[in-house]
Amino acid sequence: MFIRWLDQTEQDRTKAAFRDVAGFPCVIGLIDGTHVRVMKPSKEQERGFINRKGFPSINVMAVCDEKGSLCPSMPSGQGLLMTALYAYARYLLTPFRTADTDRKAAYNRAHCRTCVIVESTFGRWKKRFGILHGEVRLVPEKASTIIMACAVLHNIAIILGEPEVDGDGVGLDGNVGQQFIGRETGFHTREYIVQQYFQMLEI
Repeated sequence: MFIRWLDQTEQDRTKAAFRDVAGFPCVIGLIDGTHVRVMKPSKEQERGFINRKGFPSINVMAVCDEKGSLCPSMPSGQGLLMTALYAYARYLLTPFRTADTDRKAAYNRAHCRTCVIVESTFGRWKKRFGILHGEVRLVPEKASTIIMACAVLHNIAIILGEPEVDGDGVGLDGNVGQQFIGRETGFHTREYIVQQYFQMLEI
């Protein structure tokens, strides 16, 4: 109930809200990842949980809407913005590595200003539930339940209009994937958006 995907009415509202941020069209969610530190797992599991910084963690990937509500699922065929470190499909749009035209530069600026929302969301979420910012002193299986419970409570807090939590400098460690080098399968969609929506846009 509290962790779910948006219905059509909510998608339309969210697209309009994201468009108001920086002019980016047709976005219904922002996707990124963050690490939540956990206890060192067993020898058999250790290899799967030691991250690139050398400590055990769960890599949490989530989608957020313009209000910062979290959703763990990612439907195909929808408009999602993500950071530059991920491969993407037709519906997953990343910034250009090289913005060699004014339109591409405008696209990248709009993308950056919009994606700040998901980074801030992770920061507020971790500050609201300090256990996520420190260490969940449980084995990964049980830690995953705690993480999901904190996501549910975070969404309830937003629904109830609880006071905002300042997330500056806390948990802004997205981009937890590895740099993708290869064929960009969504480049036609990205080029279409650049040509259609960023011709005259000044940001």
